[in-house]
Amino acid sequence: MPIYLDEVPDDMDNVPPPVTLRWLIFLLVILLVGVLLTLWQWTGDRSGMSFWFTALGLPFCIWGIMLVFRHVGYRLELNGEAGWNHECQNLKETEIERGQRFSWVLDTWVQTLAGRGTGSLNAAMDLAEPLLKTAPPRAGGIPVRHSPMTDFDSDPLALDKALEKVATRLKNTLALLPETLPCWLMFDCDAGLTAEKEAEVLQLLGQKSGRELRRLSAHGMSALDNWLDTRWDKPSVFIALAIKLRPSPQENDAEAIASMVLCNRKSHQFPEAVRLHRPQRSDHEALTKNIKYSLRWAGLTPDLIRRIWMTGEAVTDRPELNKACEDNALTLSLTDDIKNIDAVLGFAGLASPWIAVALAAGVVQEQGAQMIAAQPEPGSEDIWLASITAEERQKDVIRE
Repeated sequence: MPIYLDEVPDDMDNVPPPVTLRWLIFLLVILLVGVLLTLWQWTGDRSGMSFWFTALGLPFCIWGIMLVFRHVGYRLELNGEAGWNHECQNLKETEIERGQRFSWVLDTWVQTLAGRGTGSLNAAMDLAEPLLKTAPPRAGGIPVRHSPMTDFDSDPLALDKALEKVATRLKNTLALLPETLPCWLMFDCDAGLTAEKEAEVLQLLGQKSGRELRRLSAHGMSALDNWLDTRWDKPSVFIALAIKLRPSPQENDAEAIASMVLCNRKSHQFPEAVRLHRPQRSDHEALTKNIKYSLRWAGLTPDLIRRIWMTGEAVTDRPELNKACEDNALTLSLTDDIKNIDAVLGFAGLASPWIAVALAAGVVQEQGAQMIAAQPEPGSEDIWLASITAEERQKDVIRE
């Protein structure tokens, strides 16, 4: 589940101790009332032990008992305050520890109109020439400005061939990891496939990879977020596969297939693996606060972020991201360091966060820490933020 530090209750303020002056004044008042009531109601001889005890001793005893109870209550409040603050601090530390979990990016693969692999897509982003073109949809109809993958226009088996390449790449990556590692699969598909066809895709991946792939019920970045929560204690692999091949695309859509292999431990077989830190869910109104959290999960200061990859109209068409960068003192050039993936490739929908991660992971070694800001669903206000770093760590290394 996402981390929300704002929901952790605040510490209680110091409990005020009894004020001595007030209690002394109260003592004088209660003694005066005791004397007046005794003089008013006393019918016998106004002398002796009984009279003076009733007039002064009894009010003093009552005051003393009330003072004792007040001090006992004060001590109980102090203990309650200390316990509350201790629980709040423990909860805050636990949430921060959860937020600082990350995964190692072992392999990324993207197929778009720009070509196969992240190298061709990075080259297209450097050129900054839009790949969008006006063409009739594959299902027919009015021409739409989008970026279709032309391999799928005439070959009915193009998807099967592409998935076989994904499965082969997946097999080669998993072959370098211990066979005992559990593998979890996040599969998102927006290609108009039937349930039977999707089952065939999953079966193909399992057969070709040679591993048992356990499908996660969550989708997108939420699946990664949940995997970091529920599978952190034991080494495991997270596999993301997202397919967007709409027969009837929307304006500015992009077709894409993106796959990614992540691991929650460092493997000596992948010395150049980079780190994908816990994604932080936000909306456009809370970007300032959540960018700060995303930096905190990665242990980064604002000046260390070298580039932001953004996708989704909630990010690209609104000024909140630029304002959030300014509020967090990110020293980025709006023209050179904030890359709009949609302006070049088009909007790849549910595949867009993984494309952004693949692009960032491809340049983080040379350029420094990267960040993504992705809106996977046009109808949703959810914006996922995540940092990618390339700092080396030597502990928690898997040895065969």
